[in-house]
Amino acid sequence: MPQQKTQSIDTASSNRFRIREHKRLTIPESIREEIRLGNAMKDYRPISPLEFAPYENAEGYEFSWGHILERRAGQYLVWDFCFNQLLGQYLSTGRRLNDLQRTVFFELERIVDCTTRDIVQVLSMRDGWKIMQCSTLGVFTLVIHFTEESEAREWVVDNLLNSVIPEIIGQLSASKPDHK
Repeated sequence: MPQQKTQSIDTASSNRFRIREHKRLTIPESIREEIRLGNAMKDYRPISPLEFAPYENAEGYEFSWGHILERRAGQYLVWDFCFNQLLGQYLSTGRRLNDLQRTVFFELERIVDCTTRDIVQVLSMRDGWKIMQCSTLGVFTLVIHFTEESEAREWVVDNLLNSVIPEIIGQLSASKPDHK
């Protein structure tokens, strides 16, 4: 049986996330490449600055596997989870961000009970949080009602950062996706 590659838990980064010690983020090369590939499919039009807009003044948290892009939208806190290295692996095999999103979200649905494919559930939240597969640049998005931010941070550290994300990334890194 092939040995699975596992991700180590980055406690320093998790602690910075827990105490809200965010930093300025720059657009990673894997996401630049995803945008370039998308443009190549659209008659080679030039890349517009709007395509990089989510990273203009972007703040978030860096990890060994990528980053969490943080923004506020009305009564919600939004975290886009970007698996930079894994996206790079997918791109090198002819797959795209949407392939990675589908695969990761399928795994999340099996492991975590706060996933949804229904935007209405998210937009009508009065408390709590939901994971969605709607990120334009990330692998998935976690939307948190502002009243639950502290609890959501603890849940993310205890569940996603310490077990779910390392498990999923390890599993997907060990499997070699075929070329399309």
